Amino acid sequence: MKNITKIFAIALVALGFATSSFAQGTDTESATASAKIVESLVLTNTVPLNFGTMTVPTSAATVTVAPAGARSKTGTLSLLTIAPVSSDATYTVSGDNNAAYTITLPSAPVTITTGSVTMDITTFKCTSDLLTRTLDASGDDTFDVGATLNLVNGQAAGLYTGSFDVVVNYN
Repeated sequence: MKNITKIFAIALVALGFATSSFAQGTDTESATASAKIVESLVLTNTVPLNFGTMTVPTSAATVTVAPAGARSKTGTLSLLTIAPVSSDATYTVSGDNNAAYTITLPSAPVTITTGSVTMDITTFKCTSDLLTRTLDASGDDTFDVGATLNLVNGQAAGLYTGSFDVVVNYN
């Protein structure tokens, strides 16, 4: 019986402490809230991607324009220096000062055409392969894009055209 009385007394004391801790009242803490609105990113293509002028290939061939503008080839065709000349695509980006952003290039082949004849552009690359970049203190940046044109044996002569999308997003 003594043990039951001791246990009951300890339980009563513990209950008393629990009740007093709930009786302390309430406490309030304020927090600040904020939001920053940034200008939308604006992407402008200032120079189009152009693989330049070349001869009809006598075997499957590729022509690559690097993001730095250098043009190279594989296969049996000649790269000519007559108009239109080759150029990498150049883009300007403007937005929030010093903000980081990402570039998304086409991952699937892009088709260009002349009439019903097609060629595919693949392996898009960005300046220094950097797809995450930072706008400068004025909120501006420039980058270049190159890619590889894939030609088949006897690719039909003509002026091939098409378009592709480059996307920029804030990080």
